[in-house]
Amino acid sequence: MKFYNRIMLATDFSPVSELAAKKGAVFARECEAELILFHVIEHFPEHLTHYKIAHEEMDPEHFIVDRAGKDLDALAEKLGMPEATKEVRLTTRSAKAEISKFASDHDVDLIVIGARGRNSLIDILSGSTAVGVVRAAPCDVFVIHEREQSE
Repeated sequence: MKFYNRIMLATDFSPVSELAAKKGAVFARECEAELILFHVIEHFPEHLTHYKIAHEEMDPEHFIVDRAGKDLDALAEKLGMPEATKEVRLTTRSAKAEISKFASDHDVDLIVIGARGRNSLIDILSGSTAVGVVRAAPCDVFVIHEREQSE
């Protein structure tokens, strides 16, 4: 039975996102669904390590988007799904808004996302990305919690 046709994995490349990616890939295979690997760059990050900073002669925006695209390619290979669709968005909007909009615009059936904390005061006051996606998504959302990493 095919529950989902298009599964979107929203990743920030954190360890919990990697766990979410593994589970999302299993869903995609079981459902014979398209897998979309999706990464949002909310603003130009000034705190990046040297590895992720453009050389002087390079356009920093192009460099950071290209670097994220290469990271998505590596993730797809690691999951054994090199054919997965990869999408990087550089935006001034929040990641949760961009994820939900993309899902709506592209008929996504399921969003898979990792969540770092559970019910922390910061999450309650500001709303984590995962919480925001659950509230705004036009489809099902499967949230992988950080505590599951020990499995």
